[in-house]
Amino acid sequence: MSRNEEGPEQRQQASEADATATAFRASEHQHIRYNPLQDEWVLVSAHRMKRPWQGQVEPSLLKTVPRHDPHNPLCPGATRANGEVNPHYDGTFLFDNDFPALQPDAPNPDLEPRPGLSTGVAPCPQHSQALYLCHPSLPPSPPSKVMCFHPWSDVTLPLMSVPEIRAVVDAWASVIEELGAQYPWVQIFENKGAMMGCSNPHPHCQVWASSFLPDVAQREERSQQAYQSQHGEPLLMEYGRQELLRKERLVLTSEHWLVLVPFWAVWPFQTLLLPRRHVRRLPELTSAERDDLASIMKKLLTKYDNLFETSFPYSMGWHGAPTGSEAGANWDHWQLHAHYYPPLLRSATVRKFMVGYEMLAQAQRDLTPEQMSSSYSGLSRVLVAVATALVSASSPCPQAWGPPGVQYGQPGRSMTLCCPGVTAGAPVSWFRDGETRLLQGPGSGLGHELVLARADSADEGTYICQTLDGALGGMVTLQLGYPPARPVVSCRAADYENFSCTWSPSQVSGLPTRYLTSYRKKTVPGADGQRMSPSTGPWPCPQDPPGAARCVVHGAEFWSQYRINVTEVNPLGASTRLLDVSLQNILRPDPPQGLRVESVPGYPRRLHASWTYPASWPRQPHFLLKFRLQYRPAQHPAWSTVEPAGLEEVITDAVAGLPHAVRVSARDFLDAGTWSAWSPEAWGTPSTDHRDPLEQMAVLASLGIFSFLGLAAGALALGLWLRLRPGGKDGPQKPGFLAPMIPVDKLPGAPNL
Repeated sequence: MSRNEEGPEQRQQASEADATATAFRASEHQHIRYNPLQDEWVLVSAHRMKRPWQGQVEPSLLKTVPRHDPHNPLCPGATRANGEVNPHYDGTFLFDNDFPALQPDAPNPDLEPRPGLSTGVAPCPQHSQALYLCHPSLPPSPPSKVMCFHPWSDVTLPLMSVPEIRAVVDAWASVIEELGAQYPWVQIFENKGAMMGCSNPHPHCQVWASSFLPDVAQREERSQQAYQSQHGEPLLMEYGRQELLRKERLVLTSEHWLVLVPFWAVWPFQTLLLPRRHVRRLPELTSAERDDLASIMKKLLTKYDNLFETSFPYSMGWHGAPTGSEAGANWDHWQLHAHYYPPLLRSATVRKFMVGYEMLAQAQRDLTPEQMSSSYSGLSRVLVAVATALVSASSPCPQAWGPPGVQYGQPGRSMTLCCPGVTAGAPVSWFRDGETRLLQGPGSGLGHELVLARADSADEGTYICQTLDGALGGMVTLQLGYPPARPVVSCRAADYENFSCTWSPSQVSGLPTRYLTSYRKKTVPGADGQRMSPSTGPWPCPQDPPGAARCVVHGAEFWSQYRINVTEVNPLGASTRLLDVSLQNILRPDPPQGLRVESVPGYPRRLHASWTYPASWPRQPHFLLKFRLQYRPAQHPAWSTVEPAGLEEVITDAVAGLPHAVRVSARDFLDAGTWSAWSPEAWGTPSTDHRDPLEQMAVLASLGIFSFLGLAAGALALGLWLRLRPGGKDGPQKPGFLAPMIPVDKLPGAPNL
């Protein structure tokens, strides 16, 4: 029937179906979103993630970084390009940038006020038109600084302890106060990772002061001031309250801070860090807010690292109210905030490129911010302890493991013991417990620390530290062991919806060890073999029971693929094993249950075996199992195998009078996965009873029939032999066997004599 021939009801149904099919969905259809903070628009094209990616793939971001490289100009004791030698710093370290973007000794352009132009903005030299404007770098020349976060190159902010990050926050506040007293804008920013242009693999950031407000700061100033004038409150304060109510794009919340994916985010995993209280600048934060900031930064950056299981690259920076001579003006429309701009899009090796439309038209993103925030949701507790372990390994006095006063180290490595009851830097005397020999005194210049070069098993034990007045400072127990190795992991699905993974250490570390487990759903080709669905997770893989070497994933999809992450963690670090699995390949049912073997009365060669489905398997008829059964007499080495059609089998060739062992296993009827383990053996002995009368009569009847048939066959054979036997040559022919019974004249064709 044509469309014109359809009735009104059919046309209405078709119209409703078309309307449903074309209903707007933010995750499927393009749209643009407004950024009120910077007064710009961003195009969201979520459907573009379905296109196959055959573009550039970045090299692996995971590489070995030496803890100290004398040629790295950011390391303690290293010589920089200008010939200066870094001090042997053990915390944050701030120094002038050797290659600043804002040169301190650059001459100012010739800027004479011109008619129609504001003071200080004029045509550059060699240009007389207003199309070529310059802005001076007003004296005094603005400085540019580098701030190192930590003395070790192989750690990053998420791998540092909360107190160490708190020290970075304090250093940020101090440098803003110092430079902000003179300059209107102080920009703190960090570029992490080679993908973001970081040239030195060392945890650090940069601080640029300027005598002018940069473009982004000017846009944020105008937008926040306009919103405050119109609505009577700061823009970002109201936005934070709205996001807390909606809970659509929240990533983390704490007592004093919240992290969210902005509604207008451009970069795939972009986040905005906001204080809950109205704060204009970083130095205004209270002590409690700074502690909480260090904690939430560690959690956020750990989430980033766990998202694609790599050291996540990003660019970040702080924006606060302008400073300088106008710091005392009314800047209440400003709210302190930090931007995080990570470049990764689909995986650790596929990034977002800001090219083409982004450069020539406007910003564009490939997934909605709501989809991105959901990717973070399962990471609140997953693998956070990995960072803790690495921090413990990177700290000279780790206290995160075991009982208080125990420190851990690796044989053959230098160890630094810290006196737990003495202020850092205070001189102490060190002794071995039970010995009076002085190991190190106050004159060593090492403060409250004891350094053991190339520690070995003889150095294990308890050490005592004393202050200058002889008072007991504390006791430290040294335990040596080895860093974790990648664990051995295997997974098995006992049914169509759940699977479990077990693991074991590949080597014994000798130290207290934890295992952290998570999983994610991998990207898989769509129905047309081309479209890609975004990966989901990761989520915690709960250990069942807690602390056991086994975790369980519930509600898995049979045709999907999953990546399992099992990380072994001890005080010296962490090591991860990734395993890709799909349920149809790891499906292995539990063994059948309730196996019974019974004799068959009156049948000395028969046994009857029966069993039930394993309790973990979905009940038939929706999901079926097929079975195989093995049996053997006692003391017989070989098994006989049969494949029963159901849940029972009759063995017909058992050995009379001997006990028999029987076992059974199961497999999915579609041949997915492998056979289950064998069930526990069940034993049975064939019956020794005589057969019943009915059986005997049946046997006698059978014998009679066979006897009659045998006699008849013998008689027929004898008659044929006698009929065909040839007679003698000379004697008369003997009459045939039938001659006496048939008269000659009755034979057909006989002559009439």
